[in-house]
This record gives sequence, C-alpha cells and structure tokens, in this order.
Amino acid sequence: MRIPGPAAAIIGALVALTATGCASTIAGDGRLAADATRSEQTTESTDSTEPTDSTEPTESTEPTQTTTPTDTDTGDGELDCPGESVSPPGAPYCYTAPTGLDEVELGDPTAGESGSFRTSYGFGPTDHVEVQAYVVGIDTDTLTDDEIVAELVSVIADLEAGGFDFEEQPTPLTVDGARGFAYQGTSTDGSQNIVTHFIFRGLNEVQINCAYVEEADVIDSACAEVLGSMQIID
Repeated sequence: MRIPGPAAAIIGALVALTATGCASTIAGDGRLAADATRSEQTTESTDSTEPTDSTEPTESTEPTQTTTPTDTDTGDGELDCPGESVSPPGAPYCYTAPTGLDEVELGDPTAGESGSFRTSYGFGPTDHVEVQAYVVGIDTDTLTDDEIVAELVSVIADLEAGGFDFEEQPTPLTVDGARGFAYQGTSTDGSQNIVTHFIFRGLNEVQINCAYVEEADVIDSACAEVLGSMQIID
C-alpha cells in the first residue's frame, strides 16, 4: 500500500521567482469549529530562538512522540481561525502569518511534486517558510507512525534526487493535535538548510518547509510561529 501524492515541493536556492497565487484571510476566534476537542499545540521550538550557524540545520519544534492515531474529532470539518489568518479559499489549514515577514512568491519546485493552496512568507526562494496541502488517498488516522514513515521514504528519495540530503530518521511532533514528522536536510552544495514537516490528519497532509541560507534566526522563529498557530481539518 502507498500513500498517493504527498510528494514535497522544496524550493532550491537557485530558483527564479515566478508569479503564484497569494493567500487570503478568514475571520474567526482561533478554535476549530463546533468547539472541537483539540490536543495541545506544539508551540515551543528546539534551538529556534538562539542564534544558529546558517550552515547547520536546526529543529523548529520540540518533538512530541506520538504512538496512537490522530484525534479526528474536528466538529463539522470547518476551520474557525483568528481574524487575518492565512488560509486560501478551500484550504484545509489556516495559520497566523509570521511576525515581520512579507508574503513571497515562489517558483515551481526543483524537487518533488507541488501541492495545493501554497502560501509562503520570507525573503524569497532561499529563505522562507512555505505551506502547502495534499489530499492523501487513504485515511491516515488509521495508520501507525511506522506505516506513515515507511511511505515517506520514497518522498524523501524524490527530494534527494532533486538536490537535497536528508537525515534518515524524522523527528515526530504534534501540530494542532495531528501527527507530524520533521526531516532535517541541506542542499547538496551545502548552501541551504531546510526542515520539512509532514503533518497528517484524515485525508489531508499539510507540508511546511522552513528553509534558509542567511536568515537562520528569523526563519526558525517564523517556522515556530506557523507551527504553533496551525489548524488543520480532515
């Protein structure tokens, strides 16, 4: 069994900017609809607020080990997010735009498969936080952690074929109560560091790429903000 279509869309350091759709905002009060039960969000980062050498990858969240399927009690399946949240129409996610960063336009991915509802904040292809979504062809809440990680092996292989090296074992984490797996990586020329997060809830996968060449501290902080405010429906 394979999970169809969750391939990532990491932007390399040499990609030229091209026009892409911009995010829109929705109103709300920061809760999932219908007072849905939510697990505690991961809001703290590991080494994300301390100065870091831009040649070494850094983790953007404190890992939380997950061993059980995601709690899928998401009410009526609608997002209820803070005013001015980032959420393209129809997207299965929303989050608060990272402080001090502008929305940027990123070109086509140099590795993997581009997702839907792409939104990005930062300085351009080299330094940014990018969010995108994929529809997965199976209810991921029925899968174990080991099964999901096994399916991600081929996704990571696709990314590495596009010019990146990733650590073999991911760091497990939770985002909005949903299971996630973070992979530390660098471009093959050593210039760009990246942490790619795969977050699964039901039929949806939300991928968050946090990449930098020069602005390590800024991107680490922005990545933690996005992960901490993220809401995902199934």
